[in-house]
Amino acid sequence: MVTAIETMENRETGSSAVIAGIIQYLKERRLQPGDRLPSERDLAERLGAGRNAVREALAKLVTLRMVESRSNSGIYLLHVERESSFEALVMLADMGANPTPTDISETLEVRAHLEALAARLACQRRDENDLLRLKQILSNTETLLSQGGNIVELDTEFHIALVDASHNSVLVRVLNAFYRFTAKRRSVHFADLHQAEVSLKDHRKLVDLIRQQDEEKSVALAIKHMNRAATYWSSRLSASPKTPKTPKKSARA
Repeated sequence: MVTAIETMENRETGSSAVIAGIIQYLKERRLQPGDRLPSERDLAERLGAGRNAVREALAKLVTLRMVESRSNSGIYLLHVERESSFEALVMLADMGANPTPTDISETLEVRAHLEALAARLACQRRDENDLLRLKQILSNTETLLSQGGNIVELDTEFHIALVDASHNSVLVRVLNAFYRFTAKRRSVHFADLHQAEVSLKDHRKLVDLIRQQDEEKSVALAIKHMNRAATYWSSRLSASPKTPKTPKKSARA
């Protein structure tokens, strides 16, 4: 018997396949921003998919601002780099697309300041449960690293716990998208045990600074932590890293 969850998962898989097919079609035909897409019927025939599946895929692309639906006119391609949402970039990564060196550099640049904000707010708002959670993740990471394992999942868990300590639900949701987008690359990064050890050392220091509620040093360390990642990937991808500067000390009221 097929469960409701299995049905939803199958629909999601089918929708992703149709979206991938549409994107591939756009690339092959070299459609430009402002060009009109074929009708639902034409796309369904070209992709060998049902019209309902095509309609759902197009609706998702509209939501992600990759295409635009114009009343009584059709579906038109938008300028993806300028008009689409960050979730569109995440979705493409989930589907196996390789981000460009520029995508990676710019993502790290933005994420660095979001992580710095999370660290600052965590200093102001963290409670004992937040600190206990972070310390347990550090302990689990140390154990896994001593066994030679890849700490990518625990790294994600640490950063989610840190941003949770900011007690800002919008910041949590925004950074979750960044963690999804970088998951595969971070798995490669932490296959290097030296990089994993350096990251763990930063995490230990960061938790201690958050415990002390030292905002300025926490922010500086968060920026330094992300700059190290930017330098690592720039050396692998031969791209010039965009290294964020530590924000100036905030004025006190």
